[in-house]
Amino acid sequence: MPDMMIYLIIAVVFAAAVAIGLKKRKQISQLRDDGKIIRREYRFAEKGELFTSKIGSYVELKKELEKMLLPCAMKGNTSSKVEFTAKNYTARLYRVDFHEPSGVGQYRFEFTSWKNGRYGYMDETGMNMLMTSIEKAFLALDPNTGVSTYGLNFKTSHSFL
Repeated sequence: MPDMMIYLIIAVVFAAAVAIGLKKRKQISQLRDDGKIIRREYRFAEKGELFTSKIGSYVELKKELEKMLLPCAMKGNTSSKVEFTAKNYTARLYRVDFHEPSGVGQYRFEFTSWKNGRYGYMDETGMNMLMTSIEKAFLALDPNTGVSTYGLNFKTSHSFL
């Protein structure tokens, strides 16, 4: 009889894990369908993005950023640097160059810290949502926005616990 109880417990745990997995998969699928996230490379946070865009002015970029549905806190200003903070990651968007007469600016977006989970980033969906929102903000201001990626120099710490 005790063996039967063990099998029953294992079956319940397995069924719960499958149900949780299916629910999460459905949520991610819905976010993709709604355009709030996109498919990204496995280690997408390890690369930054350089945007070259005719934003018009700092004020226009600020207005577009304020429209974003963010999974994190945002502070700063578009004339220098905007920081994004969440429980499991931080990121920044900062001005590289801005040509006022033409309204063309260059900005870099990059994650500055994140927590890794067992199978990837702890808040991969939130990170993806933030990155997608930033990309959409620039594209809303200038559909011809140029985007290039660059590798980040970061330190990795390992734990043996």
